[in-house]
Amino acid sequence: MSVFLSVSLSVCLSVYVFLSLHFFLSVCLFAFLFLSVQIFYTCFLLMFPAGPDAESCVKKGRNGPNDTESKAAERNSGRPVAAAAAKSGPPPGAVSEQQPFFNRLYKTVAWKLVSAGGFGPNLDHFEILRACVESCKANLSCVFVPLKDIPDLPAGCTQKEGQVCELRCQTVYMGTGYGRDDCAARAMASKEALKIFQGRKVTVKLARRRFRGRDVEDLVLLDEQPRSSILPPALSYPFQADQ
Repeated sequence: MSVFLSVSLSVCLSVYVFLSLHFFLSVCLFAFLFLSVQIFYTCFLLMFPAGPDAESCVKKGRNGPNDTESKAAERNSGRPVAAAAAKSGPPPGAVSEQQPFFNRLYKTVAWKLVSAGGFGPNLDHFEILRACVESCKANLSCVFVPLKDIPDLPAGCTQKEGQVCELRCQTVYMGTGYGRDDCAARAMASKEALKIFQGRKVTVKLARRRFRGRDVEDLVLLDEQPRSSILPPALSYPFQADQ
């Protein structure tokens, strides 16, 4: 009888230990799965931020006036450039409308650079910037102009060969680069643009720039670092007034 009780007790104890261990492992597995889902969801939001605000920015960027249409209208109307300059410029509220998009782009670029090992000279700066912009449901605009065709170069500039590239996103100026060809100029412009994202935040601001011999107000992306108030001359200007 004592042997039977001892065996029964051992079996019950083994079953209890087994069930306890099973319950503990189930709880651990559930916690691990829950944490993994949370991490995945957070990473997904950082890499692919989207929403009505992003979609509205895309529509505004696609439907906004472009430089080619403005130039054609200016030629057809026969009106002087000075008259157009008086009415051209970013629309009221453009800064506050664009800032949320670039806040999201800042987070996306920060995550991308972390996954790439940090900002450095050996990165493909254009591909990183392009991928981040497209993940935010927007497009990166590149404008190329031969250096010799730019009328607003500093007086001391003697270099005349090569290409200059200007980068914009959502009509906001991001950077300018110079190189022997389009690819080199684009790479330099992308590197300059990514430097802006190295600070604690980025800000869309109104700034004065030279465009075809006249001063215009432009939307530019800046960081919190003190910089010279003189920006490179604009190669494009998406805020031409409708004629």
